[in-house]
Amino acid sequence: MRLLLLALAAPLILAACDVASSTSTTQSPAGGYTLEVRAVEGVQTYIVTAPDGRRTASTAAEGTSRLLDAGQIERLGAAEPLSSEPQPEVFGLRLPGVDISVSADKDNPDGDSATVHINAGGRTVHVDAEDGGPGDDDDRANVMITGASESDARGFINDAEHLSDDVKQQMLTAVGL
Repeated sequence: MRLLLLALAAPLILAACDVASSTSTTQSPAGGYTLEVRAVEGVQTYIVTAPDGRRTASTAAEGTSRLLDAGQIERLGAAEPLSSEPQPEVFGLRLPGVDISVSADKDNPDGDSATVHINAGGRTVHVDAEDGGPGDDDDRANVMITGASESDARGFINDAEHLSDDVKQQMLTAVGL
């Protein structure tokens, strides 16, 4: 599991380092969107919060997706940590403008759960994942990206492979994209 998380985080780490090290004015500054994916027992919930506070969310499971209404979005609340016990840091990289941390139970060779946190260039990526055992239906993960641009938010929605085109369009409209 730990290697899987690091492999998934590698592109984010490289992008974070690129954002932090770039002094070019062509590099886009951090934006005000927050993007989340919560995956619990085969159900994915996608949440987008615009800089002005507008929120949209949808769920996808078993090949179908649907937009959530305002009450359902409000009941989602904040993502809860998957592990009740804080885990020790097993990898850390701290440079000017870049902070990368991976926490996991280093005594557990299977790595049942891990947390990856990346902060660079005004953007943060936080991944909290727990392997529920054999198969994918018991796995849980929360991913939150803050400081995303309008383009990032549009891409996040459009690239969500489990959402129907209709639900994607409804989400884009709900946050003015």
